[in-house]
Amino acid sequence: MSDRVAVKFAYDGTRFMGSQRQPRSRTVEGELIAALVRIEAMTSPERDRFRVASRTDRGVSALGNVFAVDTGFRHQELLAALNANCLDVHCYAMAEVPDNFSPRRAKGRWYRYHLPHRGQDVPLMEACAREFQGLHEFRLFCKPEGRVTTRTLDSVNLSLEGDTVVIDLRAREFLRNMVRRIVHALDQVGQGRTSLEEVRSALLGHGRPLGMAKAEGLFLMEVDHGLRMSPGPLGPLPGKLEEGWRSAQLATRFYGTLMEYAGLTQRP
Repeated sequence: MSDRVAVKFAYDGTRFMGSQRQPRSRTVEGELIAALVRIEAMTSPERDRFRVASRTDRGVSALGNVFAVDTGFRHQELLAALNANCLDVHCYAMAEVPDNFSPRRAKGRWYRYHLPHRGQDVPLMEACAREFQGLHEFRLFCKPEGRVTTRTLDSVNLSLEGDTVVIDLRAREFLRNMVRRIVHALDQVGQGRTSLEEVRSALLGHGRPLGMAKAEGLFLMEVDHGLRMSPGPLGPLPGKLEEGWRSAQLATRFYGTLMEYAGLTQRP
């Protein structure tokens, strides 16, 4: 007897060639599917209706993506089993969902971009961010792929945290590359290379694409389905995250010290 479940998961996008499965490339979906088959929680993605809420490009990370699958695996043991069999994908909450549940049909999505602060005019960037809120034509801010390109952005908020401009964007759905193109436009305005008038014109579909920010600064923070996702036994996940945190701290210390010794910067 199979039931449909939704699982919340995270990953460092720099370790994959993207989230969507593709032949002969290491992807997030490929890692999850292999683990589900290995623990006999799934026969095939087609038969058991494996679906992921949001696809991300190579280099884009996620903290709150969601997949759904039909499975007869013991629900209370599923997260631990996945974490023991997945490399660089971390499953940390789940919920039983109706048979017709599709993770693609979300109530909202939240993306966050970490943009290095290089002297940009942040108040001017905030003024530009307000231009993107509401219903607009985003043809010049996406990879169209033959889809309707009008979308509603619920909010675009900026905050300055140390040497980083943190940009939060929320909407029910986003077009491909839309967030990275909006971030690039904000950055260009902040540096005085693009005007607010050019952005307003682009939001009417006039002019040219304004470029795209790097993938590595982008995080999918949350996909909201209105579900109450519960953590179960997580298996080796806490130890894996602790090890990853220590490695990241050591890497930061190494590169910071090297830059100081090379005379490139002073450590804070």
